[in-house]
Amino acid sequence: MRLREVGILWVEKPEVMGREAVKLFEARFSTTQDFGVRLEHVEFKSMSEEASLSMVSQITEEEVMDVVWMCKGSKSPRPDDFNFNFFKNNWEVLKLDVIVVVHHFHRTSYIPKRCNASFITFVPKVRDPTSLNQCRPISLVCSLYKIISKVLLCRIKQVLPEVIDDCKSTFL
Repeated sequence: MRLREVGILWVEKPEVMGREAVKLFEARFSTTQDFGVRLEHVEFKSMSEEASLSMVSQITEEEVMDVVWMCKGSKSPRPDDFNFNFFKNNWEVLKLDVIVVVHHFHRTSYIPKRCNASFITFVPKVRDPTSLNQCRPISLVCSLYKIISKVLLCRIKQVLPEVIDDCKSTFL
């Protein structure tokens, strides 16, 4: 992709494009505006002991399998070159290794660096984009990382109704 840096100057050097990408992300994800949100005198609901224990209980094979089957299998391969059809088609061979990785994370809160790798790429929003603003960034993450995060997400979804007021249903 070509990037228009200033006016009619076209830039194709990766290091210049990289600097422009950093500028774009800094502009999008930083703010100096105070939104005036204050949490004084706000009472938060608490989870029951049962819900709290469910959050830290051993992750089951069923939870992991449910997550694998909920993921679309034909999407592009992750940085580890495996899409979820691969996991589904080879589940009997892979399941023990996948579960060992998930249990290791659950015990240690550590994901090996090779499983935590991700790549950010830009997908054009328009035909023949001329600037990074005409692209949307997406992150490609490792399949094992995605499995772990979705297992945790499924657990959180189970307890959210307990900690978010009925009148705050927008959060759900």
